[in-house]
Formats: sequence, structure tokens, C-alpha cells
Amino acid sequence: MSWHLTPAQVDEYVSSTVDDVTAMSVEAHLMHCSPCRSLVPADEAWLADSWADLRDIVDRPRVGLLERGLTTLGLRQTTAKLLTATPQLYRAWLVATVVVLAAALLSAHHLPRGSLLFAVTAPIVPLVGVALAYGRGVDPAHTLTSVTPMAGQRLLFLRSCAVLVPALVMCTVAAVLMPSPATLWTAGFWLLPSLTLVAGSLLLSRWLHMSAAGAAVGGLWVVAMVLFTVTDHASVLELFAPVSQLWWAAALAALVGALVLRVRTA
Repeated sequence: MSWHLTPAQVDEYVSSTVDDVTAMSVEAHLMHCSPCRSLVPADEAWLADSWADLRDIVDRPRVGLLERGLTTLGLRQTTAKLLTATPQLYRAWLVATVVVLAAALLSAHHLPRGSLLFAVTAPIVPLVGVALAYGRGVDPAHTLTSVTPMAGQRLLFLRSCAVLVPALVMCTVAAVLMPSPATLWTAGFWLLPSLTLVAGSLLLSRWLHMSAAGAAVGGLWVVAMVLFTVTDHASVLELFAPVSQLWWAAALAALVGALVLRVRTA
């Protein structure tokens, strides 16, 4: 340093009688001049309190509206934060779901056999959401969360619930708006097949990546749809008939039992 503050300048700065430009010049000089900095009396208690307040503001977690709402409903804050920390593809899946269901509704109302599009797509909409909810490649924070005590089965099921609930709500609303359903019960013909596919992918995720498990189960569903379509003696709608619903319920119960056993033995 080729120059230093005079005692008068230091007194004016300490007493806050200098203008803003001079104060900024003095502070810029003090950052690089140790002899001048030693002339300025320091209030250690004030500095400690200021840093504590600053760290509190910087490090304070930002709570969103959804997280605050889940906490109000009784969920613990850690669980609410995990549910709201959605993977990067969640919003894209949400938009795609709305578009697909809207297209299915339009087809059902304006095409002769347009209801088939909804019957084919509704069961796999929640499956796609669950497949994109957890795992490396779809969650930027997966490496970080995979080493926490919340990782593993619990985080997988929490993330699955986070996408399963809105998916089921959207599909139910779309089913009610279909041209044919007379009651809410008849509008839920797709529900058991959908839950069975999701449970199958969750069980399969023990051996495969979650996205691969969802793709495998979804592929089986598509193959089944194609086979029913090209077969003259069967119809896709037979998969949703009352008798078939009993088989779907039995399969769902078996898969849920296997999942519970998997969690208890993990």
C-alpha cells in the first residue's frame, strides 16, 4: 500500500460522519491494508451477532406452498420435503399426462370407438409416472439421497405415492368425463389394472432399475393390447370386464403381499 488512512479519517469513518462514497473507499482500503484495519475498533459481539443473523438467513430452508400444505396435513417436515423434491422429469410427465388424457377424451367424444384409446392409455399413465419418480438418471439428487437414512424402499414408496396420487386423480376425472360411464364405480374400470401394473413394476425394481422395470411392465401391457386387437375372438374391453376385475384384484393382492414381504425382509 502506498497510502494509509489518517487518524482523522478513521475517526470520521468510525463515527459514521463520512459520505457514502468515502465510506466505500475506506472499506475497500481496509480489506487490503492490515495496519489501517488495526486502527478501526472492532465490536466482537456485534460481529458475531451479525454473522449469526446472516447465516440464519442464507441457510434457512425455503418452504414451498405444497410442502407447507403437507406439513399442515400432519406429515413430518422431512417426509414433506422428500415428497416435494420431485425429479426433473416429473413436470414433463405431468404435462404429458394432461395432454394424453385430453386427447383420449376428445377421441372418446368424437370418434366411433374412441373410448378404446382411454382404456389402453389410462392404466399405464400412473406406471410411467412411477417409473420416472426414483432412480439414477431421472433424479438429479439421487446420488445425494441414496446415502441418507431415508434412501431405499421408503424413499421409493414415498416417491411412488407422490406421482401415483395425482395420476389416479387425473385419470378418475377423465374417466368420469367419458361419454359412457353412468356411475363413479363404472368409471373406475381401469383402476385395478393400473394398480396391478404399478405394483408389478415396484416388485420388479428389486432386480431392475425402476425405469427399466416400468418399461418392462408397460411393454407387456402394450403387447397384450396388440394381441387382443389383432385377435378376432377377443376384445380389449374383456380385460376390464367384471370377471377380469376379479383376476386383477387377486393379482394385485398377491403383488402387494410380495412387496410387504420384501420390505420386511430387506
